[in-house]
Amino acid sequence: MGACSWFRVALFVLAFTNGATAQDMPSELTPVGKAVLQAEIAAKDRSESGKPVDSPLAACTFPGGLCGAVWRDGSVAVPPRYDWVGSFSEKRAAVRSGGLYGFVDDEGREVVTPQYSLVDDYKFGFAQVEVGGKSGLIDRDGKTIFAPTYGFIEAIGPDRFRVSDLRQRGGTIGAEDFSGIRTTYTSNSVSVSAPFEFKTNGVIDLSGQWIEPAAPPSREFDKTSPSVRWVERGGLWGLLQADGSWLVEPKFQRAEALSDGLARVTLSSKVGFIDGTGKFAIEPVFDTAWPFRLGVGRTSAERDGSFGVIDKSGSWIFQTSHQQIYLAIARNEGSSEVPYGWHFKQADHWGLLDLDGRTVLDAAFDQPVQHCEDKRLIAYKNKQWLYFTEGGNPLQPPGSRLIDATCGAAPPYTLQTGDTFQLVDARLQPIAPMQFEAVVRIGRDARNAKVDGKWGRIRSDGSWLVEPRFDYLSTNPDPFVASIDGKRGVMKSDGTWLIEPKFDAVRIRQDDTAFVTTAGATGILRLNDQSWVMQPRPGVMCDIGIALMSQAGGKRVILSPAGEVWVDADAERVGINLDFGLLTFLRNGKWGLVDTAGHVLVEPQYDEPVYFAPRDRGIAWAKRDGKWCPIDRRNHAIPGIACSDANPAPSLAPRFECKIEP
Repeated sequence: MGACSWFRVALFVLAFTNGATAQDMPSELTPVGKAVLQAEIAAKDRSESGKPVDSPLAACTFPGGLCGAVWRDGSVAVPPRYDWVGSFSEKRAAVRSGGLYGFVDDEGREVVTPQYSLVDDYKFGFAQVEVGGKSGLIDRDGKTIFAPTYGFIEAIGPDRFRVSDLRQRGGTIGAEDFSGIRTTYTSNSVSVSAPFEFKTNGVIDLSGQWIEPAAPPSREFDKTSPSVRWVERGGLWGLLQADGSWLVEPKFQRAEALSDGLARVTLSSKVGFIDGTGKFAIEPVFDTAWPFRLGVGRTSAERDGSFGVIDKSGSWIFQTSHQQIYLAIARNEGSSEVPYGWHFKQADHWGLLDLDGRTVLDAAFDQPVQHCEDKRLIAYKNKQWLYFTEGGNPLQPPGSRLIDATCGAAPPYTLQTGDTFQLVDARLQPIAPMQFEAVVRIGRDARNAKVDGKWGRIRSDGSWLVEPRFDYLSTNPDPFVASIDGKRGVMKSDGTWLIEPKFDAVRIRQDDTAFVTTAGATGILRLNDQSWVMQPRPGVMCDIGIALMSQAGGKRVILSPAGEVWVDADAERVGINLDFGLLTFLRNGKWGLVDTAGHVLVEPQYDEPVYFAPRDRGIAWAKRDGKWCPIDRRNHAIPGIACSDANPAPSLAPRFECKIEP
């Protein structure tokens, strides 16, 4: 039996061996869910200037981890029985169950049973649905209005519908949408792509008759004159005039708008440029070429393996043996673009040429060279930032490096020479004679500094704000944590104690409280009167959004802000995204799922964390025996979505660590 088949059989069996199912749970938000709802409403109120929430809000924080929707007061509008609930539009919301989509209304009635592979939101009383790779439209009651025979169809009015032969699927694997914008994740990055082709659109009425017959794809040629446009015919692009005659017959595989007077085109897989009359200014002889930019008068190009820069006649200004070359552009505060040379790549390292091709910085850096508004150049090499003048001369003296002179940073800067640090001005001249063993910037006007093994705090002129007599200083501006003889206290910015040193660890929070640890137990203390918000409990504690994480004896528990146990799965690790509704947790080397009421719904059985992120529309990718396979919130396999050797939707967040001090 294959790995994917075995995976699906195992899930089927597990669905009947996990005890209580999600359907058996009460349909009321958990305490976690109520807190998540209030935080969501507060965020919406801030972002929408107090505009009331007049539609139910999707929620998955019910006992059992299924999704429904609730009103602002927490009362249930849609009972929790789905893997995913979308946003409401025209009193309808898309829902997903077992990989298929339907619709509910704002009173919880299922107006369209989940049956479609993809749906869109309602617009003007109609929703786009997909069947067998084709799109149709249904009305508010789920009745088919247009059979699924189109590549794309959407309502643009009560009796007007835009249609296209081109399929417009976007989104991610297993969580597609009709945007046409595809998102792809890897283990450390995310990329977004849109199709190069433009939709062939027409407009029909409710009877299917053409109101505006489909026209060939077209796009802008000259933004100053709409009378001539690029138009596609038979897969090739030409220039069509307003009277319907061709200025240039369709012959180009690719064609772009005029930029600095020339438009880049591709003919027989070679790149050239035409002018505003449609005539070649540069013959199509290049393998690649970048568009011309306004005011530069030159661009980078490649021909027969040789990279260089050409002028607007197509003549080489200079040629190189580099792997890659393209225009280096800086953006100033007014968002205008300022070219400052050419990035080039050689032996997989980056360097910089000036606009005439002279070397400013050799290819020795791990990424392209940046340009600051003050004309400094910044380059990255071996995990260190290096700084240069506009002409390429090092700003840091030999054997030294600047620590905090990034673009936009104001002096003084910190200069490191060997094991010592010093404050310097914009000309790299010492501000004060004092040298330090370490310096950490605290906002604009202060820094923590270490001398003779002790930390203090200095002003921008290098004078002491707080004398160096501490084992440790936190990076909080005011108040901050200070340690003497291994004990932490809380100090004001003027150097006087707010709380005398008596704790083993302290972390200041945003609400004038602090986590404090003593004798292996952590509690929450009010800074103003030193009273306990939460009495110490064994282990450490940290914030996770609207809740707290407590960690002791190798186990993690999620607590309410008042210290009540919200989720305890006897777990070594547990997910912190409470709004997901189902949290991944680790026990004895395997991962399972627990809801926000603390019920273990899927016993540990997977090899990697399992995340029901909202972006994935009610599916999660679970790894078992080397395969990543999609599951729903009931731990069932999703039909029609193939397993994968790699995770199609990895989490890009770093591993969460719960600790009091860095």
